[in-house]
Amino acid sequence: MINYTTKFFNLDILKIKEIKLHETTEFNRLRNIYDRISGSKYLLNPVIVGKSRKGYLLIDGANRLSTLKEIGCKLIVCQIIDYNNPRIKLRNWNHLIYNIGNDEIKAICEKIGLEWTEIKYNAGYRILNSGFNYVLSSEIQNQSTLLIHLSRKFSKMICELNSLTRFYFNKYAFDRSEEEIRFADLKKYSRKEGILVEFPRFKKEQIVKIADSDVKLPAGISRHILDNRVLHVRYDISKLKDDRHLDKKKKDLDEYILSKIDNNKVRQYRESVIVFDE
Repeated sequence: MINYTTKFFNLDILKIKEIKLHETTEFNRLRNIYDRISGSKYLLNPVIVGKSRKGYLLIDGANRLSTLKEIGCKLIVCQIIDYNNPRIKLRNWNHLIYNIGNDEIKAICEKIGLEWTEIKYNAGYRILNSGFNYVLSSEIQNQSTLLIHLSRKFSKMICELNSLTRFYFNKYAFDRSEEEIRFADLKKYSRKEGILVEFPRFKKEQIVKIADSDVKLPAGISRHILDNRVLHVRYDISKLKDDRHLDKKKKDLDEYILSKIDNNKVRQYRESVIVFDE
């Protein structure tokens, strides 16, 4: 790691109330993170916050922020990025849901009043990418595909996405899958049967709009790609429960980061990494 100043990666401490969320929390992941953080003395990973004309927008770490707020923290350690920077890319997570088929998805659509069309996968994928008000649900094994029609009214469409995902959140096991992984390859990679759900492609200005509204995206749809994501910044959680002396805490954080850099305790990686969590 070159001996950069702390401005190479903008780490700061913000008041939690200043940060707007654009997505809901995911219950199972929230409980796991709550159990880990509430029993720990230190926060290890900062949340990612985008700065725009409308303030601070949380783009990664909703469950960490919600957990800290729940245990009484008023402050949070953030990595702040310029959300308008074109190098910050917005991508999607797809949901790979196990032990469910399109018959169940059809029943869900009927309950919440969504229309669907049976379609060939390639044709459905083209419509999904050329339009905006669609969701694609495809069975991994036989490639049976449904094109689900969403409202053209933006706020209603967000509500419909929440209604759709609510039916399988906490009921079926599912993984997030990068949109770069082709549907044709999933049969090779997955050892389980299920469906791949692909969502509309949002734009960053729409994410900002959602953050300013009362209705949020379901958890695990938006995915931001950024340079130099910072991990393993250890910070005493007890200091986050009191928002007094904020300038002193910011100064102490800068000194801590510089000491890590000066003692060769920072590494920068460019290659893709696969991590097996303990």
